Amino acid sequence: MIYNEDKPSGIAFPLIIILIAMAAIVGGLVMTEQHTMSARVFVPPAAAGS
Repeated sequence: MIYNEDKPSGIAFPLIIILIAMAAIVGGLVMTEQHTMSARVFVPPAAAGS
């Protein structure tokens, strides 16, 4: 018996999973960055000297 080993779909599946994981990591970093920016408090220089 001869089996044909066509595996283009076998390569595409892990590639899609990797791309989804990368998108999730980038999305998580963007969400984290927005929260740290909103936590900053502006202090005027005049109030710091008094």
